[in-house]
Amino acid sequence: MIMREVTVGRSKDCDIYLDERCIYASSHHATIYYDGNQLMYRDNSSNGTLINNVSVKHRAVPIRHGDSIMAAGKYQISWNQIDVFFPMNARQMPPQQPMQQEPYAYQPYQPNTMANNATVDVSKWNWGAFALYPIWGFFNGCWWAFLIAMFLFWLSPIPNIIFGVYGTRWAWQNKTWSSAADFMSTQHSWGIAGIIVFAINILSILGVFIFYAALLSAL
Repeated sequence: MIMREVTVGRSKDCDIYLDERCIYASSHHATIYYDGNQLMYRDNSSNGTLINNVSVKHRAVPIRHGDSIMAAGKYQISWNQIDVFFPMNARQMPPQQPMQQEPYAYQPYQPNTMANNATVDVSKWNWGAFALYPIWGFFNGCWWAFLIAMFLFWLSPIPNIIFGVYGTRWAWQNKTWSSAADFMSTQHSWGIAGIIVFAINILSILGVFIFYAALLSAL
């Protein structure tokens, strides 16, 4: 039997209130309830939840005291907040009417940290975004990069430089990653591809110049 359902989200009517600055969390992100045997976490959100670094989306899973719970993969839900509604010694007792609690104001983690405490340097130059931004954007939460390539191609290489500078930040903020390590590994792979494409372009340009220089000297 369910003791009660505790709501989690950015809406101020939620029991566990995520600060409005938690922009990647949903208004009613999840519910936590006791099913008579164990605590359950049900995700209702757009960007999912990381529980012990495992992605959970649109489903209910059991949780245990001390589990790492990150709404949208970025904002930690504290067990101090959960224990207010589900005290450890009350989970074995028959269901009863809950006490009225004021919602907790949540102080979010910095958006560039993950549950594994790895840190992402969002200011790092992104070679993949620089050289391949129309394609890179589709796989890194920046689908609008293709539109920029269509309408601002005449400004090249200005869009390339902008994506090189801000690409890491945009990819980290616009897509939910399973971990910081996964994010950094993905961007590293894109970076290698970007450097190869950039080097090929430079060599092609040099080859054209050498060809025309040789042609002019022969005339």
